[in-house]
Amino acid sequence: MYRTILVPVDGSKLAERALSLAIPLAEQHHAALLLVHAHAPMMPLTFGGGAPVGDAALDEQLERDSRTYVERLARRTAKLTEVPVEAVFRTGKVVPTLCAVAVERGAGLIVMSTHGRGGFQRLWLGSVADALVRHATVPVLLVRGARPTAKRMAGSPPFVRFLVPVDGSARAEAAIDAAKTLAGTAPTRLVLVHVIHPMSAVAGMNLKRDPVAELTAAYLEPLARRVATASLDIRMDARVDANVARVLLEAVEQHDADLIVMSGQGLSGVQRLLVGSVADKLIRTATVPVLVVPRAEGDATIQA
Repeated sequence: MYRTILVPVDGSKLAERALSLAIPLAEQHHAALLLVHAHAPMMPLTFGGGAPVGDAALDEQLERDSRTYVERLARRTAKLTEVPVEAVFRTGKVVPTLCAVAVERGAGLIVMSTHGRGGFQRLWLGSVADALVRHATVPVLLVRGARPTAKRMAGSPPFVRFLVPVDGSARAEAAIDAAKTLAGTAPTRLVLVHVIHPMSAVAGMNLKRDPVAELTAAYLEPLARRVATASLDIRMDARVDANVARVLLEAVEQHDADLIVMSGQGLSGVQRLLVGSVADKLIRTATVPVLVVPRAEGDATIQA
């Protein structure tokens, strides 16, 4: 269960869309909501090679406006729910500041919106969402801001059908623990999907019979037994295909999943070399929110 859920806000309606999921999640877990605005001071401008020129008065005004914004948003949000809602204003670089607040306040989850555009419009790369996925030490739930969130019954959990890609690695399977934490005690369908590239199958497996049957019996069934709980309805889906990301996106539709839960590091070893970063592709193109589980503690460093 989560005790604190952090929601980064920047004054935009897009960022505030994350509250449509953060609020019911906080209610489900009886957690506090932390609305955090990180104000990055204006960079001094240089004209004609001269000394940098800053506008202290303008920056102070922007800081006051930002502080007022997050406090007003917290008051409006508090009227929509009975869980505690707090505004936090900090000055500093956005990503290190958000990560620091998450650690200081013991946040167990970050919920935020992202454009998630694909193809040549990968504008989110290098953005706050991308940087948090790479550096946060807690799971990050990314909400595609361009799409409305699904309606739900009052009091019901926002997610009930999880799709978890697994590949045999411990870091991929760590997403299962994150999914179980998010689900809590609510009845939840958990679909374990294992997609292996044909070249990996040839190089690393002895598939004497039907590949799908062997993958299911040798890996998915023991994994399902190991992670089973009374509230989880575990389903298994094994496939051999060269395009892992495409197959996972198809699996979302076929299993009517409303959330993808996966490791932020994508696949490893031979799989990683063959298919690249599956996590990146899913974050950019999935039609449902994606919960990204952080890499192991100590793997990431944040540049101040």
